[in-house]
Amino acid sequence: MQNKNLENQIDFLLNAALQKCGNIYDAEDLTQEVLLAALAFLEKGNTIQDVRAWLLTVLNRRFNDMLRKKYRQPTVFIGCDFDLVGGIAAETLTETDMAADEEAWNLRREVAYLAKNYREVIVRYYMEGQSIAEIAAALGIPQGTVKSRLHFGREQIRKGMEHMEKYTKQSYSPVTLLLSNSGMCGRSGEPTSLVNDDLTVQNILWLAYKKPLAIEEISQAIGIPTAYIEPHVRKLVNAELMRQTGTRYYTDFIISTVEDCEKYIPAQKLLVHEHFDLFWGAIKKNLQKLKETSLYQNCGFDARNSLELYFAFHCLDYGIYTAFGNIFGTGQIFPDRPDGGQWIAFGTVHFSKFNPQEHIDLMAHAYAGERHTDFHNFAGCKTAQMHVYSAAGFPARSYDRAPEYTFLPSGENLDAVITQLLCLLKTGTDPESTGFNTEYLKSIPWLEECRILREENGKPILNIPVLDGAQAQQVWELCGQAAAALSEDVKPLLARFLCGKKQEIPAHLDSVPLQKQYLYAHNAMLFATVREAMKRGELYDGGYDTEEEQPPCPMIFVWEE
Repeated sequence: MQNKNLENQIDFLLNAALQKCGNIYDAEDLTQEVLLAALAFLEKGNTIQDVRAWLLTVLNRRFNDMLRKKYRQPTVFIGCDFDLVGGIAAETLTETDMAADEEAWNLRREVAYLAKNYREVIVRYYMEGQSIAEIAAALGIPQGTVKSRLHFGREQIRKGMEHMEKYTKQSYSPVTLLLSNSGMCGRSGEPTSLVNDDLTVQNILWLAYKKPLAIEEISQAIGIPTAYIEPHVRKLVNAELMRQTGTRYYTDFIISTVEDCEKYIPAQKLLVHEHFDLFWGAIKKNLQKLKETSLYQNCGFDARNSLELYFAFHCLDYGIYTAFGNIFGTGQIFPDRPDGGQWIAFGTVHFSKFNPQEHIDLMAHAYAGERHTDFHNFAGCKTAQMHVYSAAGFPARSYDRAPEYTFLPSGENLDAVITQLLCLLKTGTDPESTGFNTEYLKSIPWLEECRILREENGKPILNIPVLDGAQAQQVWELCGQAAAALSEDVKPLLARFLCGKKQEIPAHLDSVPLQKQYLYAHNAMLFATVREAMKRGELYDGGYDTEEEQPPCPMIFVWEE
């Protein structure tokens, strides 16, 4: 009879689970768990008087457990020496026990959501039995302060118990935030290393983006007790990714949606197509001068194509950037950061799993600005430098994304490792004699696939342009002339195009450079110009937009013996 009653509740239970989970897959799993718990409870000879109430109680408990697992949340210690979750399994309790235990759990949960100042006096007073005088002495604060914090804490708990559904959509449908930066990264890859592998941090930053929030508000929205949120927020404030104003915190950089990123790409492609000569004319002139130099003519086929791509990327990147600065009379200032870097952060948020196939245009125009890494007096080189653009818009292999890099320690600078490796291969120096970690040699096969290296006589050698200091200066002078001319050529056109295309940001954000607010209004122009040049035979087109053909990397290696 009891089993029949359970069958009659399946639809009701599934609907309740769906309201909490927000998707049918999690809801079905949660419903199955609750029904299994009920069957186990009945098989032990127990009876359930109010089946629906019993099932809902177990469902709430199991849903809360699921949230803690999703956010990797500890289930016991919250920093104040009391349990957040009782140790008895829900399915072993009687209905009376379960009701009492559920109320206790909810009470402990509300205490856990309090900010530290209020949480610690509540715990000391109610859980540890300390008097107001003892608490004041232990914390070094007046007794009146203890009383006011107890009063505020009790009010917050009371409000929380009256509105038990604290979990918002954020709790069970977390966003993904991808952080990027311009400028020089910090010692351990900051700021991206602080964010891109931590889902909790990503959701804190998104929650506190549109308006400043108190710690408790962030905690309740994300569904994690305040004790676990506080260290993340402190870290983000110290890293200058968040700011504090009074008792509230906010994210201190611009965040764009995928729709923001791809909104103007069709218009940018059309603009380049219709005015290609303005974007390419100065580059074509100076690229021809480059082709007449001995440094170009001494390069092999792949190295020439790599140099041409580097030249085009460099001219377009700096030319469009300069035009923007001249139009608006402003540039970007890269502040000194506590991590030793000089950077400006910006992020992109995804509300569901990102499917590249749904955003073909966005993926096809993705690139990272020029990065350079240099070493002095390493492996027989007076100077060794790597200058590179990440041409992610080409769908084939990217030198900086490979399973082989899993051996790199956290925070290791991949570009620095590759620069040292190229230096060792160029000079033929024994890696062990320099202290170079030979584990990094595992990246050689991948770099060969990326056409940065090639095998010759059974040994890997550099397959990119290798220039001395004078030759590099010659390249950069030609690039500089072309970028300056390009800037003047496109400035009137760009001024008209950018009108009305600034991304709106929250009113309280005052540190976002204007260039970042217009970033995605002109970001696709670089790749659009490169592809148009390939279509018109101005650049070699090796079929790089297919996954089968590997493009050369826009990269040069500069060294002095």
